[in-house]
Amino acid sequence: MTQFVFRFLVTYQVSADTTPVTDFHSDKVRALLAYLVLEPHEHTRAELAALLWPEIGDHSARANLRNTLHRLRHVLDAAAAGSSDSLLTVSRQSICFNPETATVDVAVDFHDFLAAVNDAHSDAPSVDLDRLEEAATLYRGELLAGFGVADAPTFEEWLLLRREVLHQQALVALHMLTTAYETAGHYERAHGMAGRLLTLDPYREETHRQIMRLL
Repeated sequence: MTQFVFRFLVTYQVSADTTPVTDFHSDKVRALLAYLVLEPHEHTRAELAALLWPEIGDHSARANLRNTLHRLRHVLDAAAAGSSDSLLTVSRQSICFNPETATVDVAVDFHDFLAAVNDAHSDAPSVDLDRLEEAATLYRGELLAGFGVADAPTFEEWLLLRREVLHQQALVALHMLTTAYETAGHYERAHGMAGRLLTLDPYREETHRQIMRLL
């Protein structure tokens, strides 16, 4: 079984059985794949066409989507024969990414991060520090850092919102870890988490005060 790994936190990396998948032809192909993977539910073709080609007519936008989808399927099949049919459900009306396909193993750092954050809070008021640690490890930086599609403002707005939501969740996870380790007397670990917090939010006064206490 082929394993596809999608790493979108910090960078744009796709691999199939550890072999990098890079021949995407264009940023629109990359954008389509990223959106489908990060939003794994059914999308109408009209929605996707408007997302990536909002400034041209519907007929031309849909034609561009067909061409871009064809290229994406070619890239996936080149990485692992037949994988596009496993990873994508395509009809005349809609397109959907299948993260739980039976024939291809899929790992997405974005979804793993969200699952770790959610699991850490599932038994509130207690917090699962191991899952928070996992979330902190997975969040290596901004979602799709440096990636963008200049002529697709709707896609850019969606990406900006996703980045901000993840950033805030990472700040909360790191703050909870810092506080928990400080309370438990694990000052070195608390200091390390506080340092990561300041990397993400350099002007966070509360964390500066924590670091002073931990010195």
